[in-house]
Amino acid sequence: MNNNKRVFSAVCAALAGAMLITALLIISVETFALNPSFFESEYGKLHTASDIGISEEDLTAVTHKLLNYITDADTDLDIKASIGGEMQEVFGQREKDHMVDVKALYLKARLVRTVCLIGAAVLIAAVFLTQKKQALRTLGRFFLYVSGVFVIVIGALAIYAAIDFPSFWISFHRLFFTNDLWLLDPATDVLIMMVPEQFFSDLVMRIIARFVSVFLALNAVSAAGLIILRKKNRTAES
Repeated sequence: MNNNKRVFSAVCAALAGAMLITALLIISVETFALNPSFFESEYGKLHTASDIGISEEDLTAVTHKLLNYITDADTDLDIKASIGGEMQEVFGQREKDHMVDVKALYLKARLVRTVCLIGAAVLIAAVFLTQKKQALRTLGRFFLYVSGVFVIVIGALAIYAAIDFPSFWISFHRLFFTNDLWLLDPATDVLIMMVPEQFFSDLVMRIIARFVSVFLALNAVSAAGLIILRKKNRTAES
């Protein structure tokens, strides 16, 4: 195999690994951030319904409306519920405007996830077409290389979030949002009462735990595969 093909295969394998890991991270976010069961467990833990002054049934309905809106299954956040004994519109205009930004961010992330999965599949196919018998070795090796970079980045973010979550969360919003609509009043805005800082702290840690578990499993498979291939090569040579 000439040097150009080796370089091409290496670049394809590295990009495929990066795309797979990026898709895995987004899927880990979706697993919990859009899971009604996670919301309900947090509501019970944080006594959310009683703090808001809303029934659990209405809180569940509002949550489904919110998640449907984020995923583009619903077009608005117009919903009324009895809060503190008074029937009223649940979300104010500022909350709705912020959720427009949240929805746009999620839809972009969903697109990135899809592009990454398709792109990774195409790149993996390219490696197999170029290297044939050596493809698995190249893919496994460069997946481990790329994983090393992600370990540093995700590890640093996890430590940052664990040490000072409020600062981490503020930095996240300043990075991904171009306005201050995310600055809501926990005394009056139902949205922030539903998902206070502790909710997001639990969410981020759950996402990291899921991502790390699958990430480590993939790395273990890659490492084991390389060891097996190396042993087979040694056996064939002897």
